[in-house]
Amino acid sequence: MTFLALTMIVSACGSSSNTGNNNSKENAATSEPAASPSTETKAPQVTMTVQFPKSDNLTGIEFVNKRLARFQEKYPNVTLKKNDWQYSPNEIGIKMAAHQAPSFFRTPATEGKVLLEHQWLTDLTPFLANYEHANDFNDKLADPFKIDGKMYAIPASGYIMAVMINKKLFEDKKVPLPTPDWTWDDFYAAAKATADPAKGIAGFAMMAKGNEGGWNWTNFLYGAGGTTQNVADSKVTSAFNSDAGVKAMEFMKKLRWEGNALPQNWALNFGDVYNLFKQGRAAMVLGDRIEDAINNGGMKKEDLIILPLPSMVKGGDHTGVLGGNYDVINPQETPETQQMAFNYVTFDLFKDSGLDELKLVLEDRKAKGQVYLYGAPAYYKADSEYGKKIEALVNQYPDNVFRYDPEVTNLMKGVPEPSYNGQECYAALTNVLQEVFSNKDADVKSLLDAAAKKFDSEVLSKVVVK
Repeated sequence: MTFLALTMIVSACGSSSNTGNNNSKENAATSEPAASPSTETKAPQVTMTVQFPKSDNLTGIEFVNKRLARFQEKYPNVTLKKNDWQYSPNEIGIKMAAHQAPSFFRTPATEGKVLLEHQWLTDLTPFLANYEHANDFNDKLADPFKIDGKMYAIPASGYIMAVMINKKLFEDKKVPLPTPDWTWDDFYAAAKATADPAKGIAGFAMMAKGNEGGWNWTNFLYGAGGTTQNVADSKVTSAFNSDAGVKAMEFMKKLRWEGNALPQNWALNFGDVYNLFKQGRAAMVLGDRIEDAINNGGMKKEDLIILPLPSMVKGGDHTGVLGGNYDVINPQETPETQQMAFNYVTFDLFKDSGLDELKLVLEDRKAKGQVYLYGAPAYYKADSEYGKKIEALVNQYPDNVFRYDPEVTNLMKGVPEPSYNGQECYAALTNVLQEVFSNKDADVKSLLDAAAKKFDSEVLSKVVVK
C-alpha cells in the first residue's frame, strides 16, 4: 500500500512535462558501481538504465536514490544509469527506434495494446516462474496487461472508478441510502431525490468541462456494455456511438433535464467537482477521494460511503474505468538486463519494509486526527500473506482508517481506458456531453455519430496498428 503511495510520488514527476534535455543513454547520468563487488558471486556484469525523476522532483529523487543504493548493495554486479525520460505516447516510438528507452519504464494503463502490437513489451512469464509472489498480484489490476495467459507488466498504482456519497444529504432529504448492488434506476432516483436546486445542491455532480467529462461519461458507456474503440484489419475506429453509447448518453440527458439532478452550473472540471462535494453541495460524485474530503475538506468519516458504479440492469456488472500506472520491461535489452529490471521493479513489493513505511503513515495520520483510505484495489491480493499483514496493521488504527466495504471491492469490475489517443477521445466525448447538457432536444445518436466520424477522420485514421 505504501509502495503505491511512494511510486505515485515518483511517477508524478513525469506527468507534468515530457520536455527537457537529450535523454539518450549516452547522455544519462551514471551512478558509481560498487567499489569492490562481492567475491562470493561470479554474476556477470550488467548495465541497466533506470527511469529517474525529473530534476524538479526533489522528493522523488531522494526516494529513488535510496532505492538505488539498496538495490546496488544487493546486486553489486549491476551498473546503473539514470535516465529521466518519462513515458509519452508521442515519444515512445522514437525512443524504441533509437534504442534509447530505459531498461524498464512506467506507462499508463491505456498503453497496453499499443505497446504489445508494436512488440515493445517483454513477456514476464520466465521471470515470474521463479518469483515467489507471482500468484499474489491483484487480478483486477493486473488483467489489463495479461494477454493470452501471459503477463506483460507489474501494476504500480491503479484504480477502478467508484462512487463517493455524502450520507448526510441523503438523511436530510429522508432518501434511503443505495446498496452496493444498485442499478441505473436506483442511481437516477437517488440523484433526483437528493437534489435541491433552490439551495444549490446537486444530486450528482460530474465533470463536464475538460477532457475529464469524457472520462467520467465512459464509466456509463462501459456499464452499458460498450467500448470506446474497435480494432480490425489494422485500423482503429470509434465505437462510442454504439447502442450502448446512446443508452449511456441518454441517461446523462435524463439526469440533466428530467431529474434536474445536476448542478445548475454543470461545466465543472476535476477540482470543481470535488470542491462542490466538500462544500456539501453534491450528494454523489465519481471517485474515492475520501482522504481529501475528510483531511482537507473537514467532512466526517461517518457521513461518507463508497459504492461501485451502478449496473445498468439488476444483476449486471458494476463496471468502471480502470486506470493507473504499470511498470514494463524493455524487450530490446539482453535477458540478463531484463532479469535485473524485473528484480528492480519488484524490489520493494511484498516486503516488510512496506509495512514499516505504512506504520509511519498511520502514526502520522493518528497524530493529526486524519484518516487513511484502505481497501481499494491494490497491487497485491487482499487474501495474500502480504495482504493479511497489511490488514492486521491497519486494524490497529480503527479511528484513523476509512475502509472500503469488501462487498463493494468484490463487485467492482474495471475496464481499461481507451487504448489509442485516450485524452483526445475524452475531449471528443466531452463536446457531445456539453451539447446534451445545453440542449434538452439534443439528438444523442446524431451527436455521437458526428463525433465518431470527426475523431476517426482527424485522429484515428492516422494510427498505424501493426
